[in-house]
Amino acid sequence: MTQFSTAMGVLIFVGLLAAIWQLPPQGARGQWAPVVILGLLCLGYVLILPGSEELFAMVRVNSAYLLSHLCLLAALALSTLYWLDYLSAGPPATRRRVVTTLVVYGFVAVVLVVLFATSAQQPHGLGYGYDFGGSPRMRIYWVVQAVMVIHAMYPLARAAIRAYRQEFSWRRGLLAALSGVTVVYIAYELWVIVVVVLWPVMPPPWAQGITSTLQVAGGVLLVAGAIGPVVSGTFRSTRIALSYLEQLAPLHDWLLKRYPQIRFRDRVSLRAETNVTEMLVEISDGLRLLQRDAPALAAAHSLDHETVAGAVRDETNHAAYELAAAALFRSAAGSIPAVSQHDSAGTG
Repeated sequence: MTQFSTAMGVLIFVGLLAAIWQLPPQGARGQWAPVVILGLLCLGYVLILPGSEELFAMVRVNSAYLLSHLCLLAALALSTLYWLDYLSAGPPATRRRVVTTLVVYGFVAVVLVVLFATSAQQPHGLGYGYDFGGSPRMRIYWVVQAVMVIHAMYPLARAAIRAYRQEFSWRRGLLAALSGVTVVYIAYELWVIVVVVLWPVMPPPWAQGITSTLQVAGGVLLVAGAIGPVVSGTFRSTRIALSYLEQLAPLHDWLLKRYPQIRFRDRVSLRAETNVTEMLVEISDGLRLLQRDAPALAAAHSLDHETVAGAVRDETNHAAYELAAAALFRSAAGSIPAVSQHDSAGTG
């Protein structure tokens, strides 16, 4: 399972970097919740790697497993609150509901820590994962955490399935993965309760195989549901931004030659979304100056306000005005002689 945990940690770390990368373009709308959730998931997998296990074993045997488990449970609790607000058709969770949920989950986490601290532990997970015979408190530990996970997963499953039925775009696949995560983890936790009750000492090999299979399936779907929206959203945002840059570049360059003072800054950003935002601001400023100072020239290039406003078709797009102006400019440029364009660009 070491290779599996390593792969999961690396993939989730990629999603974490993508989530951080997307925060600046989102501005005030940016949310840290996905970043924190992905960070906790990544840390949960990193903690159970051999190096981390040996490091924390110097404090207490199997403490790395406990910390990993708490990170995953915390990520689950936060993601449940986040996705319920994001996917639910109803009003967002009230502050009282959020505080109550966090208090209850926090109390459960304290109970888990106490049960772990008062239980006999053996190296390499024995006594923590499979061997319950000499540690009845660990059996209670797994039952308590299973009930908590099922409680957190059930409303998330309902919200994800309802959103999947209402979605008609590429997000259906991601919501399907999220729904699969909830179903697999609920099945896994129910299976954990069965194992603890039926095999108090050590489950048979076939039962351990079922446990491992559910763990792998849940981990794969978890990664797909957690990093899929972030990574795909990053690529989609970059692709749209590059498309905007291509459409806006001719008008932007022409306005900059006439009004160099509108340039926001000389250094070009590595982020396409940032370049689009700055280009839109510069084009907007340039159009206002052009329409005020040279209305005849603006009309000759179909950049007067009446023409541009009449060409705006998508009023929901915040850049619709500038995109319409860029399209009109490209269209008008083909019908204006090159000499007239050169002379126009050089006049003040």
